[in-house]
Amino acid sequence: MNNAVLYQYEISPFCAKVRRVLQLKGLDYQVHNIGALGSQLGEVRRLSPQGKLPVLELDGERMADSSLIVRELERRFPAVVPLIPDDEQQRAQVHLWEDWADESLYFLEVYLRFAVKENRGYWAGRVCAADPAWFAAIARPIVPATMMKQLKAQGMGRKSLAQVLAELDQHLQMLNALLYGRDWLVGEQLTLADIAVAVQLQAIAATPQGQKALQGYPQIQLWLARSGEPATE
Repeated sequence: MNNAVLYQYEISPFCAKVRRVLQLKGLDYQVHNIGALGSQLGEVRRLSPQGKLPVLELDGERMADSSLIVRELERRFPAVVPLIPDDEQQRAQVHLWEDWADESLYFLEVYLRFAVKENRGYWAGRVCAADPAWFAAIARPIVPATMMKQLKAQGMGRKSLAQVLAELDQHLQMLNALLYGRDWLVGEQLTLADIAVAVQLQAIAATPQGQKALQGYPQIQLWLARSGEPATE
């Protein structure tokens, strides 16, 4: 693959999903990190009509949406590491796992990063890491409020931390039970299901509260080490 560029928010688990697939398929790519200033200046909107990242550029063609990007990579490079099974039932299971990760786990990690007072300053700084210093100083206090608006519209932002941690633990109990005696979520090898769930849980585990919640599930931690993106910090 020539001239591949991944436009991303560095801390986004959806961008991590695409990075993981690119790595597993052994594809060379460059990363272009976009910060809050890029969003304000309309850079994201120019890259994607939906105004969302990641966007992957392959030989001058741009694709948006992590799920669509992964499926296009699977179509173009099917013989390297197949991540979506041929079996119809297993494909359906992969879809359900990815949808659960993207729609349920995602808002848990956003809550732990930006709704928890002691966490929000650090993660706001990470959001602005690609910005000029002068803009980061302005944007850093605004980022948590913006994320809280999203959380409240979805409903998660109206819950207490105790309620969110209880909900997270319910998810972890379910996942732990389904992993009992298994190496992977679907079938006998790693699939997109594992990647989609793992990148969200890695984002959750990057917060003190999420890390503590996962400590009670060593089986999940072992599965995460097999499935998720290698740590860079």
